[in-house]
Amino acid sequence: MIFDPTGKTFAERVAAFIKDAKDTHDVVVRKSSSTRTAQWQQKHHVAHMFLYNKYRTVRPQYVETGKTTIAWDHFSAAQTIWNTVQFSHFLRTVDDKVPEKNEKGEWKDTAKPDKEKTIANVKKLQINAGIGNVGKAMVSSGLSPCKSPCACTAGRSRHVSGVAEDFNSADLESLTARLSAAQSGTLDEYLELFGLDRPLKDHATSPEKWHVESL
Repeated sequence: MIFDPTGKTFAERVAAFIKDAKDTHDVVVRKSSSTRTAQWQQKHHVAHMFLYNKYRTVRPQYVETGKTTIAWDHFSAAQTIWNTVQFSHFLRTVDDKVPEKNEKGEWKDTAKPDKEKTIANVKKLQINAGIGNVGKAMVSSGLSPCKSPCACTAGRSRHVSGVAEDFNSADLESLTARLSAAQSGTLDEYLELFGLDRPLKDHATSPEKWHVESL
């Protein structure tokens, strides 16, 4: 039976695509973002905005001089408010440990944040989470509006809102090969049969060939 995406929800379209890929082309396409939460999204959004900020026009509230990323002076300040996320996930001392505060809420002299160690830790955080482009891909905010320590104007993640999905890149490559071998068109033409699209695959600064939304 030919699937008609008209009137179908995004979840129904994704389910039909995954089923047909397996039934017709014998390829299991795994979802990469189905377990994302607002907290997960915000954590990796803050990390992205501290390290890279590949958004063209979006800027954090406090910007590093000469760059578009979160200012280190704000990111590392003991008084900075951390909404949803925790500084212990990001900041590291020169000894690669979590910084500690004294009874006054200030960093202890022996346990202050170190910029280079923090950068290395946050890079590892993104890579270990499977963020695309070796950890450099854009990650939308998990909050609406985004709050400190970033507090930018980026919109809330469509993943969290349930209208976007990331698929395993290797699975999509396998499916592309099967489609080509069967002379069944391109991956995008196949996705269109289920009312799906890859709007970020040709993004100028942070292309995401694995990101799918409804047409």
